[in-house]
Amino acid sequence: MSIPKIIHQTFKSRDLPLKYVRYREGLAALHPGWEYKFYDDEACRQAVERHFPAFLAIYDRASVIQRTDIFRIIAVYGEGGFYMDLDVECLNPLDGLTEFRCVFAEESTISEEDAVRLGHRDRLRVANYMFGSEPGHPFLLHILRRMAGESRRDILTENDILESTGPGLVTTVYHDLKGKLRDLVLLPNPDRTCSVTGSVACHFGNYGRHYHESSWRWEHRKGSPEYAGGGVREKLSETEAASVLGAIDSQIARIHIPDDIYVLGIYKEKPIDGLTTVYGRSSAIGKVVKDTRHLSNKKVLVSGMAPYYTDRLSKENINVIYTTFETTEIPRYWLKPLNEHYDRCIVPHEYMKDVFETSGVRIPVDVIHQGFTRYNRKFSIKPRSDVFRIGFLGVPYKRKNLIKLYQACVNLLGKIPELRLSVHSAMFMQWMYTPEIALMENSPFVEWTWGGMSDEWTAEWYGRLSCYVFPSSGEGWSFTPRESMYLGIPTVLTDIPVHRELIESGYCRAIPVSGKEDASYEGNTYGQWDRVSLNDIEDAIRDVYLNYGSYLIRAMQGGRWIENKWTNEGSQQQLLEYMRSL
Repeated sequence: MSIPKIIHQTFKSRDLPLKYVRYREGLAALHPGWEYKFYDDEACRQAVERHFPAFLAIYDRASVIQRTDIFRIIAVYGEGGFYMDLDVECLNPLDGLTEFRCVFAEESTISEEDAVRLGHRDRLRVANYMFGSEPGHPFLLHILRRMAGESRRDILTENDILESTGPGLVTTVYHDLKGKLRDLVLLPNPDRTCSVTGSVACHFGNYGRHYHESSWRWEHRKGSPEYAGGGVREKLSETEAASVLGAIDSQIARIHIPDDIYVLGIYKEKPIDGLTTVYGRSSAIGKVVKDTRHLSNKKVLVSGMAPYYTDRLSKENINVIYTTFETTEIPRYWLKPLNEHYDRCIVPHEYMKDVFETSGVRIPVDVIHQGFTRYNRKFSIKPRSDVFRIGFLGVPYKRKNLIKLYQACVNLLGKIPELRLSVHSAMFMQWMYTPEIALMENSPFVEWTWGGMSDEWTAEWYGRLSCYVFPSSGEGWSFTPRESMYLGIPTVLTDIPVHRELIESGYCRAIPVSGKEDASYEGNTYGQWDRVSLNDIEDAIRDVYLNYGSYLIRAMQGGRWIENKWTNEGSQQQLLEYMRSL
């Protein structure tokens, strides 16, 4: 199931303040064809009675803000769709999120010190001002169950509201269940700042901005009529509370949560390249085990290279390989394990599907994109005017054409004396340290680093670049050009098939390719790569340098374009749905 195209909003009456009318008009303009449902106080109670009548005993005794918190969960539980507060400005159409089953968002991540001061168990806080779900999702049921359990709490402070029905309660339920409800998506917020406090907070991913007017709060005022009596309200009896909990538990008991998906444990270290990054994300969809030969009638996902893990697989399971390759032909030592040990194959691009099928892969081949890492944009640093820094991020394999990039930079030094080449390779093996690499590393205009890096370090590394250049002859997906485009860095990349969408967007500079060349691995030839010339790399860099202002504008536009084009959350959920469907 997916999230239906319905939007729910509420206010005490249908007479809205003008600022809310403007937000609602913008919301409607972004969502033609969607169903819009508005609820005043009377309609809210009717929705609770219609979708969860057992909860009326709690709803009718709750405060105004608590009733709103309860209503939003029950309305979406009953009908599906998206709820959003009226003080949320919708920034992008929500259509891309309808493929999910249940989606919430990170409100903020507080410091350890603030967590202790506020008495919060979990630093990552989950918002309830905007969320979406299919009808009947168990996460919403568990939120309601927690609300029922808190229904006898005295409301003496604002925090009692937050923890009894509000985002504090939602945060607790999320952290308790996130490992079990694998189709629960949390949109991250690495760098979008609150318009009120200036801190990183108050967004629904790329889709909404919350202005948190907090009109319900009273502690910073002299009082509120609703809480003038000290906040002690009529409570449910223990019998009534138990009755509501029983009604919820009976519905929870009818829900089947699939638990037959397993992920073969392959990598232990921090991700160092595209494949290990994909493994890290895909491992979240099932139980990770080191060996699956003791299992039967299970679904097993292997995210890695096809030939290397067959000794840990059993034909008693449905084995799925999520992988890719970099040439026009899959070698025989890949074909045999693919066809004999796996039942299905997933690749990240339509082009790779064609390559696998024409190479002789007989099992079904399907496509699920790999997303890319969205690094913190706040780490972007304006390049110095006296330096033109070119970046390259990747392992120095032959097909990456790093040597050609280096030579192009050497040839351009006379025309661009401020040129610098910044290279980082996350992986180091002794065989990589060839005389050519040693020469590059010790060149005065080259800034070379090796080894694993944190997301913060990588964001800062990208942020110092004037331009990112990726002249690879063969890729199976290619993360780094997508990362640099997302960060608004002028990007130069080869016009190879898996980059076609990036090239056709018009937001980056393409390096043309000229025919094919043999793809040589350790003395063997496996298909072909696209041929990339030194002159074409050089011309592309010179073009960006001479027209840098226009490329900066295109890069900024490209960052907005790619923001929702491929999402890690979408990739992970597509993979989960795929495995569930088998």
